Amino acid sequence: MSYLATLNDEQRAAVVAPLGPVLVRAGAGSGKTRVLTYRIAYLIERSARPDSILAVTFTNKAASELRTRLKTLLGKAGRGVAAGTFHAICAKILRTNIGGRIGNYTANFTIYAGDEQLQIVQSALDAYTGSVPQIMEAPEMLGHISRFKSRMQAPTVARRTASDPVQQYAAAIYRSYQKTLERANALDFDDMIGLTYRLLFEHPDVLDAVQSRWHHVLVDEYQDTDAAQYALLELLTRPVAGRARSLFAVGDAQQSIYGFRNADYTIINRFTRDFSAATVVELATNYRSRQEILDAAYAVIRHSRAVPPMVLRASRRAPPVPALVIHEAADDRAEAEEIAKSVGALLAAGRRARDVAVLY
Repeated sequence: MSYLATLNDEQRAAVVAPLGPVLVRAGAGSGKTRVLTYRIAYLIERSARPDSILAVTFTNKAASELRTRLKTLLGKAGRGVAAGTFHAICAKILRTNIGGRIGNYTANFTIYAGDEQLQIVQSALDAYTGSVPQIMEAPEMLGHISRFKSRMQAPTVARRTASDPVQQYAAAIYRSYQKTLERANALDFDDMIGLTYRLLFEHPDVLDAVQSRWHHVLVDEYQDTDAAQYALLELLTRPVAGRARSLFAVGDAQQSIYGFRNADYTIINRFTRDFSAATVVELATNYRSRQEILDAAYAVIRHSRAVPPMVLRASRRAPPVPALVIHEAADDRAEAEEIAKSVGALLAAGRRARDVAVLY
């Protein structure tokens, strides 16, 4: 366990936390990917089989980075760990088990995305003969459908619980859209989560097989989960005879950025309520920024009522050059001129243009 010596006290506490539900509240730049990687190494050193470990990420890039780090840290000992996005993991489960269990779907189902989805929605809109309470283009209507699915509402439930004419209209289009998908033996990305949950919930034999394979589930960017993804994780990690829940979630509600994709940051906030025996560890040491920048960021977010902000500490010593300069401009034109002048001064001093960023 020599690698544990390279961690700070907070990181080490997270890595060696007891089995069970564990939430690591990882502030920006605090080494969360390292903690996730080392936790996997720690589980393997504690006799967990690599192929009994599932690490779930939100992007293919994050999954690839995790695999690379595991290979560097463990070499051949890390082979067999399953690391992938929610959708990649669900696709494997569905292709192996969906045939004959969910409607008329077969293992060679097609995944529809983008233009294919919009074409189906547009056809449903064109064919609709009922009262239209609000004109909606296909992308907006598809957003309504995605929200229904992220809340795990089937078309019948969406129609029954619709609270106004717009929701009733959206539920009707959703019903038509879903029928078209099913006739084509096709799923969209939201279906991959929802149907995997349904498959595991309605077929205990499949749930037993999946739980027997993956005893330990680790989740990156937990703050970006939606209701359907949360329900899937909760079901997948439910305690079974002789084995407790092993869920290791890493995230920070302040960094939730996928609200437009129906992510619900309150899920991470209620972790200790949902999992009463949970261990919570905070990573508050930042390895990316100077203290002045962290203090300025905290000043912006400290009044948030929705998310209790975490006070971060910088690991770097501050150099004599100020990290943060505040300039109050008279108007937007003066602001732009000041920024342009500052960029020009940096370039004249020898800085590379690619090292300068302007956020607006």
